[in-house]
Amino acid sequence: MTSNPDPAFHPPDPQRYGWAIPPKSGNTPLKADVAVIGAGSGGLTAALMAASSGQCVILIERERTGGECTFTGCIPSKALLAMARKVHAARQSAALGLQVSGEPDWTTIQAELHRVIDSFRDVDSPESIEARGVTVVGGQAAFVSPHVLEVTRDSQSRTVMAERFVLATGSEATVPDIDGLRDIPFLTHETIFDVPQRPAHLLVLGGGPIGCELSQAFVRLGSRVTTLQHGERLIDRDEPEASAALLEVLRDDGVTVHLNADTVRAERTEQGVRLHLKGGQTVEGTHLLVAVGKTPRVQGLGLEIIGAEFDKKGLKVKASMQSTTCPYLWGAGDVVGGPMFTHGATERGTLAGLGALAWWGKGVAAVRAPAARVEDIPWVTYTEPEIAHWGLTEAQAVKKYAGRVVVVDYDFAHLDRAHTEHEAGFVKLVTLKGLFGSPVGLRVVGAQVVGSRAGELIQTLSLSPRLNVHPLKLALLPVSYPTFGEAVRQSYLGLLVDSPAFGKRRAGRAEGRADEPKAAAPGQNAPA
Repeated sequence: MTSNPDPAFHPPDPQRYGWAIPPKSGNTPLKADVAVIGAGSGGLTAALMAASSGQCVILIERERTGGECTFTGCIPSKALLAMARKVHAARQSAALGLQVSGEPDWTTIQAELHRVIDSFRDVDSPESIEARGVTVVGGQAAFVSPHVLEVTRDSQSRTVMAERFVLATGSEATVPDIDGLRDIPFLTHETIFDVPQRPAHLLVLGGGPIGCELSQAFVRLGSRVTTLQHGERLIDRDEPEASAALLEVLRDDGVTVHLNADTVRAERTEQGVRLHLKGGQTVEGTHLLVAVGKTPRVQGLGLEIIGAEFDKKGLKVKASMQSTTCPYLWGAGDVVGGPMFTHGATERGTLAGLGALAWWGKGVAAVRAPAARVEDIPWVTYTEPEIAHWGLTEAQAVKKYAGRVVVVDYDFAHLDRAHTEHEAGFVKLVTLKGLFGSPVGLRVVGAQVVGSRAGELIQTLSLSPRLNVHPLKLALLPVSYPTFGEAVRQSYLGLLVDSPAFGKRRAGRAEGRADEPKAAAPGQNAPA
């Protein structure tokens, strides 16, 4: 895999979200205590953290302040999914006697996306950032010598000098090495929201969270959608049961899903694009979305000049986000690799902002680092139903702890609130059994939720291990009735009590559940 090259960077269009483009500020050399490169979630957090402690901070952004999350990631994708849910709910209301026909207007959908993004102006604009004590500079930055950046904009350059630096340049869409792919037009998560017309037939290359979310959104908004996943299941970092549930939902929505689909060639057609799969099968569509992952943006920054170690997986950093080889550089957000989430970028930005302060900041960052590990923060796939995960999967836990693993499977069939809303779902707790089977030493090491409000439920499900609270306390904590939150208590009670109303307790298994659907043959649509 190689990252999508950007040899000739084009400045953002001032007619679209021009409020987020840093104003021109001349070419006079600047000096600061801390210089932050990149004004996305990680960079903004680091810059504001440093500024709040009285540091002179310069924030450099080549595109728009607010970064990927605001303009091409979390915000527009969740707004699109919300609109798609409304359309889907309307179509499902025939049982109530409602009549719904036609397709949603794409121009109206885009206008709503723009409205939602524009609503972040008060917190993400250069003016709002400067009002909080940070100087914002527009342009592309690269190190030209130790402690010195050259910032280029409109063929003009200026130098920015600082004692300490935070690198928060984010990531870019990964483009796989498929013959002919770079010779045809394709969309990524960075461009899909600006497509001028709703795709008639959208091909989605990739079955991870981004690919699955956008597959569901577009099929519900009236596009025909075909999703191709290289592996044997969707969202393969989650539990197999979650993958199977999502596969069933997408198929029910009308998405054609190909698993074990090895795409070997791409070509342009009169109608759009054709993908050739290994084995001779072809798939055609009007538009192609490439959603196979993201690559840290580390090239062209002069990191070699300051001796900062990096590779294609990102900037090499310690747990505190300080560079392993350059003592005055910290990393924040996607640029350091690993799980790429906005909440992770914010945590990393906090550590970087603390580390860029005086000695006491480095000390606080070192203390905070274990709790801020991105790998230990829950993640959510915002399809309907939502799919949320924290910690180890069952298979990972069994591999690490063998016979100590105990799993609780709780089905929403026992959840009264789910009955009132005709919602299906489940909770899965992965635990280590206590001493001699008692509660002493009982510990939760993983959790999975599929269902309505899974993104909220996973926060409470993971509280016990993350705050070092004994599971018994959550099992005995009263909750309001009827709520989805009861699923948390009842799952935890399943660790301690044998009852049909609670989760079923069983020994952990190294492989998936016996009732999981078998993977489809290469290039074939998954079974119903």
